[in-house]
Amino acid sequence: MKKVAVTLSFAVASLALAGMSTSSLAQDAEAAKALADQNNCMQCHGLRKDKDGPAFLKTADKYRGKANAVDEVIKHITSGKKIKLADGSQEDHKIAKTMPPNDAAQLKNLAQYILSIQAK
Repeated sequence: MKKVAVTLSFAVASLALAGMSTSSLAQDAEAAKALADQNNCMQCHGLRKDKDGPAFLKTADKYRGKANAVDEVIKHITSGKKIKLADGSQEDHKIAKTMPPNDAAQLKNLAQYILSIQAK
């Protein structure tokens, strides 16, 4: 009897996973926007229009179709590397902070959100 129950439970779980839509696995846009707001990303970046930094759309276009796109964006928002501003000056890019610190899932979600921006 136990074997049948375990097998049935496994079958139900497998069917549930198989039926998950890709939208349930997609990024949480609201959480990504909140994290971008908390880190003042929109102070320097617009969604579709450049500010001191490139628009998220420009970043999305740059990495669109590349297998390592999410990793590249995460590296950029967490490394603090030098960036060139619109006026030609340079400064260290601010490092995205998460709560708890260095939360990989939150950083991945933000990167996926940035990469999801498309022209209207």
